[in-house]
Amino acid sequence: MIPYFVCFTRYTREFVKELLRLFGSASVDDGVRILALLSLRRLVSLSPPEVADIALKGIYLTYVRNSNVKTIANLTTIQLMRNCGVELYGNDANASYQHGFVYIRQLAIHLRNSMQLRSKESFRAIYNWQFINSLNFWTEVLATYCGDRAEEQPQFCATLESLVYPLTQIILGVARLVPTAKYFPLRIHCISQLLRLSSATGIYIPILPMIIEVLESPEFLSRRPINSTLKPLSLDSQLKAPKEYEHTRVYLEIVLESVFGLLADAIAAQSVRIAFPEWVVPAVLQLRRWRKRAGKSWSRFSKQLQGLLEKIDQSSLMVVQQRNKVDFGPANLTGANQFMSDISIDATPIGAYASSLRKVKAQQRATMVEAEMEK
Repeated sequence: MIPYFVCFTRYTREFVKELLRLFGSASVDDGVRILALLSLRRLVSLSPPEVADIALKGIYLTYVRNSNVKTIANLTTIQLMRNCGVELYGNDANASYQHGFVYIRQLAIHLRNSMQLRSKESFRAIYNWQFINSLNFWTEVLATYCGDRAEEQPQFCATLESLVYPLTQIILGVARLVPTAKYFPLRIHCISQLLRLSSATGIYIPILPMIIEVLESPEFLSRRPINSTLKPLSLDSQLKAPKEYEHTRVYLEIVLESVFGLLADAIAAQSVRIAFPEWVVPAVLQLRRWRKRAGKSWSRFSKQLQGLLEKIDQSSLMVVQQRNKVDFGPANLTGANQFMSDISIDATPIGAYASSLRKVKAQQRATMVEAEMEK
């Protein structure tokens, strides 16, 4: 049926609008969304460029309109819509770049206005789910086509790679716009985006300082947490701490769990680099200092941090042993980039540790989603 629609421009546009309506409808199941995506992909591949522009613009705006996270259950639907949008953006590199440039620039303009005005209204324009999920969308597009599928589509990667830097700067700006404990969940989302982008593309992004800034907050070092009987909070569906959770131990413990997971992931991502033993030294010193200052108040996490530091030491020793076997000098960048290329990150001690933390988190999230669906 789709090839017949392509013959008539007017009907093709109407068909695209109907597919987008079904894709964004709250009353349809995930199967319908996937069928709508497959039809859009087929239509775009057969249609002239102007139809592709309508489809790319439409699927992104439809995703943004429906990206307001209300519960952890509807988070899975939003992720599915994001994945579908990313797939559609894999048809035409030039069209994807043009749309990515325009929408990333719009995000940058909103952030700049907020930084200049510094009012509650301007902060709300940034600190909302639609803005954060827009960043998630472009993070996934660039991580997919400049990372996961870069070898399959090198031309696609070459076209889109120039968007990585501006997107990274926007995410860094959003994370530090309001650096208060209330917005730790939002900062954690931003750190996750940067980690995904860096790990997939291989482009180094200074993520560790942002993570350690959270640990060095007065909430953990000087302020005494409030004991509470509130149930644990899922940060996946939160951008800021609810009023009743602010300064409570239950909230701060959840933040520490997330931060330690991101810390392990960020360090593991560099664990097969030739300079890893030297690169990790400043972070190790800061983490040991934090353990000494805050360890008594957060004993459970102090023990966890000790385990993390041991894995870092083991990974550093592994890299040093591999380094002793090489026969090239520091000026050989090709050799340095290929160092330990045959060893998986998960095969390193810190990589295996980070992987185990991710599995535990995935199980906890699955349990929360099941509990939400049963309500």
